[in-house]
Amino acid sequence: MKKILLIGILHFGFGLEVRAQGPSEFLTLEEAIDLTIANNKELKIQRNLVEISENNVFRGNSGQMPTVSLAGNGTFGENEANIDIRTFQPDPPLVSIDASGVQSTTLSAGVRADYLILGGFQGKYTYKLLEDERSISRYQQELVLNELILGVTNLYMDIAKLQSREELLIENVEISRDQLRRIENQVEFGQATGALALAAQTDINQELNALGDVRVLKNNLSKELNFLMGIAPETEYLVSVNFQDPPLIEPSELKALVIENNPELKINESLVSVSSNQLKLTESAKYPQLNAFADYGYYRQENDAQQLAKLETLGYSAGLSLNFLLYDGSRVNRRIKNAKISIENSQTQASLVEDELVKEVVKEQSQLVILKAKLIRQENDLVTFTDNFTRTQDRFERGLASSLDLREAQRSLLNAKIGINDAKLDILKSMAKIRNLTGSILQDLDL
Repeated sequence: MKKILLIGILHFGFGLEVRAQGPSEFLTLEEAIDLTIANNKELKIQRNLVEISENNVFRGNSGQMPTVSLAGNGTFGENEANIDIRTFQPDPPLVSIDASGVQSTTLSAGVRADYLILGGFQGKYTYKLLEDERSISRYQQELVLNELILGVTNLYMDIAKLQSREELLIENVEISRDQLRRIENQVEFGQATGALALAAQTDINQELNALGDVRVLKNNLSKELNFLMGIAPETEYLVSVNFQDPPLIEPSELKALVIENNPELKINESLVSVSSNQLKLTESAKYPQLNAFADYGYYRQENDAQQLAKLETLGYSAGLSLNFLLYDGSRVNRRIKNAKISIENSQTQASLVEDELVKEVVKEQSQLVILKAKLIRQENDLVTFTDNFTRTQDRFERGLASSLDLREAQRSLLNAKIGINDAKLDILKSMAKIRNLTGSILQDLDL
């Protein structure tokens, strides 16, 4: 199975097998997607539906093949018989027979073949409808797979956000603890008050609380991702994302990709074909139907009360039957009229879906432009915040800046780093959504 690449945007580190042995192993996005494709139950159901639709497409299911049937019958009876037989003579006009224990036996067996020779192309359009159903089922599977991959990608990126934030908070707590130790040394030499040390400890507690909240969120998202991948909920891992700025796509190219590849739009286009073929199938009722049949069989009858004691035949027969509907109370005409309206509705719905998808992809592209510009500003600001923190820390060590000044510089630097990481991952999420809308998220996937 090929791996999925988001236009080369993501480059991953070493991918290890995912086992529930602790958080020391890396899960790449490629591995997460492969696990989802292999284990996701919703996708398995959709695959089975595709197989069913594949199995339904054959000529016999559309009535285009002859049918052959074998039939047999046997009966036995014993009755009291009272029979009056006309003689058509003046004397006696009737002859009566009374008998008890009259036995009768009937046996029959035969083979019959039927074939529709002419039916107004009913078989042809029934077969086309079966092909349409198969196409829709395939596109639905593609749609489900697209949405699963997008869902896995979004969860993966969100976990990466929280994992990065967790690492930054851990680093920040260590910086705060180092500052607390410095303040405690100053308190010991009478250069600071105990209240200042208490305030520093309170700040550390708040950071630890924030760290705990991040870990809870990350744990919950990991459980969601594990569910999609079909692995044990308690499985732990680290994620790895290497950011590269994705290129922008021209709006005209985006629209063309949506129209050409989006599976949701393909489903609606197939529904237009269904409506068209349904109209042809309905119109076929206005044409005559010519059927051919042939049978070969054996028949045997014995009856104690009949003048003909035994009847036995063996042979074949063949024939044609013609049926032409002359009047049905305008039911066919009304169905044809409704079928034409359904075609118009299907075409309108397909056009509406196309407009909505194009709107969504253009809107997401605009969002991507804003995120890229935001990232540039945040990266520029990071230089300033880093320099400010370094200078403030140096001034604090020389007693020229207060702990509050240092705390504010530290918080600004932390928020800047978090903002940059979030912006990068939001850009990747936005690009994944664009590729989902343009139907290209599966282009390197071999199903």
